[in-house]
Amino acid sequence: LPVQSAITHPRPGAAVPAGELTVKGYAWSGGGREVVRVDVSLDGGRTWRVARLAGERPAPGRAWAWALWELQAPVT
Repeated sequence: LPVQSAITHPRPGAAVPAGELTVKGYAWSGGGREVVRVDVSLDGGRTWRVARLAGERPAPGRAWAWALWELQAPVT
């Protein structure tokens, strides 16, 4: 399955101040395959940034749950 992902912070519609923003979320794949990368776009898909995966890495073939990720990005 392709990687599926959700943003959990900031909440939808939240006003964010200019400066550095922390975006957080989770991702999952399927079939016991590990999530190895999450790309995040903050401008409707024009540019992409690689998020940092958080937490422990599962053993090969044992990735049955989601992976947490976060991204620090400048916001105008």
